[in-house]
Amino acid sequence: MRPILLLLAAVSLFAFSGCDSVGSASQRMRERFDAPQPKTRVFEADARAIFEAARLAVRRIDFQVSRAAFAQGIITGHSSLRAGDTFGKARQMSIEVRLRPDGEGKTELAVVLREQEESASFAGATDLPLREHALYDAYFAAVEQALRDKVNAPAGATERK
Repeated sequence: MRPILLLLAAVSLFAFSGCDSVGSASQRMRERFDAPQPKTRVFEADARAIFEAARLAVRRIDFQVSRAAFAQGIITGHSSLRAGDTFGKARQMSIEVRLRPDGEGKTELAVVLREQEESASFAGATDLPLREHALYDAYFAAVEQALRDKVNAPAGATERK
């Protein structure tokens, strides 16, 4: 009888304690399965100029462009595969950029970064969206630089691809 009372007391203490860690754990789980919210920035330029600058910026942050479709307004890319500290572990980053022109000479870029990791101890790969990362700022800075370079380029000059 005594162990049942102790168990009942422990359960009621946990249930009525108002522990914040239980709420934050469920919030973390919810965030893990929710669709990632892209980081956005609006540029004052036409969609074609932004598309070319966005594609160039993917290369400037050392990613390979794997898909670029102006009609669909999407650019995807991936970083090189990086070996981990242990045998059989590897990581890679990917980027997805979507363009949304507003028709008034402004274009919004929406960017989502993801990190894929594979390890021999885990059967499969993880694919986690990065909610906060310095690459977002680096990417938007590279887009702005590409736009400035295009404006300041002499007539007839082209970027090597």
